[in-house]
Amino acid sequence: MQVIKRDGRVVEFNKERIIDAVTKSMAQTVGGVDIDLANKIANSVEKQLEDKNQVSVYEIQDVVEKKLMGSSRKEVAQSYI
Repeated sequence: MQVIKRDGRVVEFNKERIIDAVTKSMAQTVGGVDIDLANKIANSVEKQLEDKNQVSVYEIQDVVEKKLMGSSRKEVAQSYI
């Protein structure tokens, strides 16, 4: 799967980028970093989007935000946004 970046470049999907963004957001909250949850969210996002050839960064962000809102760490979604 390819990702269309904000500047128009097209790169290969890398779920590590999702894990990194989510853990950085978690680090800004009282609950701290939960690497297991970050991995779970990244895997879930990858699975949800796997049928697409190309996705935008914005689509990925929307899915991550929804997964965070559906998790026990809703406060991370606010930090992530």
